[in-house]
Amino acid sequence: MKFFVTLLAAAVPLLLGAVGASAQSWPEREITLRVPLGAGGSTDTAARVIAQYLGEELGQAIVVENKPGAGGIVATTALMRDAADGYTLQYSPSSLFTSEPIRRPDLPYSVENFDFLVSFGGSSPTLSVNEKSGYTDLKTFIEEAKANGKRVTYGHPGAGSTLQLAGQKLFEQAGVEAQQIPFESGAAALTALLAQDIDVYIGPETTILPYIGEGIVPLAVASAKRSPFVPDAPTMTELGYDVSLESLSTLHAPAGLPDAVKERLSAALANLEKNEAFTEALTRVGIAVNYRYGDEVVEYIAETRAVLEPLIGNGG
Repeated sequence: MKFFVTLLAAAVPLLLGAVGASAQSWPEREITLRVPLGAGGSTDTAARVIAQYLGEELGQAIVVENKPGAGGIVATTALMRDAADGYTLQYSPSSLFTSEPIRRPDLPYSVENFDFLVSFGGSSPTLSVNEKSGYTDLKTFIEEAKANGKRVTYGHPGAGSTLQLAGQKLFEQAGVEAQQIPFESGAAALTALLAQDIDVYIGPETTILPYIGEGIVPLAVASAKRSPFVPDAPTMTELGYDVSLESLSTLHAPAGLPDAVKERLSAALANLEKNEAFTEALTRVGIAVNYRYGDEVVEYIAETRAVLEPLIGNGG
């Protein structure tokens, strides 16, 4: 028995050395970039851009794998159990770590189960009206809704999303009675707005771009800064409302990535930030580019959860 214990003790440093050497030479094979949603959506489209450019930067192929289920929870739970070797990454909406843990407190994962690498940016919840309404600014819209005792109907693609909650927070602060109406998709909500079946649509700014000047007027965005896609629309903060709920997506891995792998990824991501072609490609697929790294992503998640908790508790 003593012989085997001695043999094991001698083998451990060799095994650790082999793991360290493998991390130093990472990546030696194909990397999987998992998307916890179906193919063809905005998250999937952005992931394929990231896979192309990050793969070129690392000198290794990155293959996108779609793993839908329970709104992303299935894939995220699986990622928590994957090897922390850098060969499996995930690109997903931050709602899996902000609103979902509030809505589903029995989730099997938490923020601590992942190493958050970067958020390249995201989209801004944008409040728009039908141009036939005659409104061109949010202040007038709210003043007249209050004066007339009007119940505002606002459509959005997804109960509990930052889109719906941005509307809820705005109308609560403004003292306007409002009824949220969830739709299966942004396209369905937009159709309802164009038909004047709802008063307001709140969705990512990129979804309304084809309709600006063709039936829809954006009045404000719920983000810290104005969106480059609708630069003439002021932020709700500019207008006196404390509403800033950007929808971000994050690149992350199972917790415990080796330092050498983290360093290699960090260097590659820093290079991508300076790559104008990559920035332009992200912009084309609807991402307002605004980098956050590591701890900044974790801080964003914590801050957003703190904002969402009372909103979801009030009917989100």
